[in-house]
Amino acid sequence: MNVLESFSSIPRVRRLAAHVWRHFSEDRLFDEAASLSYTSLLSMVPLFAVVFGVASVFPVFQQWSEQLQSFVFTNFVPASGDQIQSYVAGFLESVGKLTLTGTLFLIITALLLMVRIEQTFNLIWRVPTARSISNRVVMYWAVLTLGPMVLGAAIALSAQPVFEQVAEGAATHSNWRGLGIFFLSWLAFSLMFILVPNRRVRVSHALVGALLSALLFELAKKAFVGFVANASFNVIYGALATIPIFLFWLYLVWIVVLLGASLAASLTTFNDRKVDWGWPKKWGFLLAYRLVGNLWKAQQDGRALSIEQLLESLDGVTEPVLARQLGILFEAGLTTRNEDGNWLLCRDLDTVSLLNLYQAGEFYLPVGEKLEIPSTSEWDAAFFRSVSEHKLNMQQSLKEMYTQTAA
Repeated sequence: MNVLESFSSIPRVRRLAAHVWRHFSEDRLFDEAASLSYTSLLSMVPLFAVVFGVASVFPVFQQWSEQLQSFVFTNFVPASGDQIQSYVAGFLESVGKLTLTGTLFLIITALLLMVRIEQTFNLIWRVPTARSISNRVVMYWAVLTLGPMVLGAAIALSAQPVFEQVAEGAATHSNWRGLGIFFLSWLAFSLMFILVPNRRVRVSHALVGALLSALLFELAKKAFVGFVANASFNVIYGALATIPIFLFWLYLVWIVVLLGASLAASLTTFNDRKVDWGWPKKWGFLLAYRLVGNLWKAQQDGRALSIEQLLESLDGVTEPVLARQLGILFEAGLTTRNEDGNWLLCRDLDTVSLLNLYQAGEFYLPVGEKLEIPSTSEWDAAFFRSVSEHKLNMQQSLKEMYTQTAA
């Protein structure tokens, strides 16, 4: 669906908002945000140590690293940024004293955060399979090496005048700086939504979701500063007040990020069609049979099917139900995904029987029952003949069933 169509009217926006919230709730993203907050708190110093360690090969980076850290913590960690920066700087100074074992543990801890983020984004985009080990190694190593190299090159080319301008005329350039920070946040969220999920994400969807995250991020910073100013953390926690404040800020940030990700993912499946009936759970076997049928039909034309196309072809099926079915078929070795994230068969259906499909998941076998949903497919007759009470024939190949006529 075109992104602009999703926002073409107030009722449509309301339905989209309800769809996003249902998506957010079904994925239990408040819990995911809490988990990511703790993981981020544990992994922040190792991640910074690895990134700054790689980038330190650039002499210009060493010259401006302190200003860059100050810029990051001042603009992206409100209220407690200065204290957190001093703690992180102290920790980073201690990294140089680590042994080889300690350094390896530091790198592993940084990688665990990246793995955890990828898992959450795959959950949001309903991706049942994670990247292979080799792909993960390549991607993570690229982030930890090429990222700092690009950062160092950017600093060498443009950071010096920026920092000088900020230092000498903060009041004069505050508006431009604020706008630049907003676009920087928008770009960072957009790249995260495009690159992290193990599937192809439309750039337009990622930009819209990232825009929501960037706007909420700016609002969250202002609200957080006001909240901390009127709270009594110092009275309760004393010198340790920075830790709960910073942890709470990380929690807010991850809620903002995951809400934007939910919007980006929801735009993929939101088609504004009204479904006044749900797919009965006991007919999951029939749904799997129809799903394989649609993939088989596409295979005849040399095509793979996207999630959107499958939802269009399977009336009454919601995205979570479809994702579970695709996960079952993938684990059974019947389906796979191509480089664009679309689904296709990976088995010759001449060698796959109806019994093989039934054994792929914990399905209910509707022996002798009649279908009571307002939707049929061209293959239903063959299915019910095979599972009828008087003629149970589960050894029939799926290809033979799909090629039979419905008569």
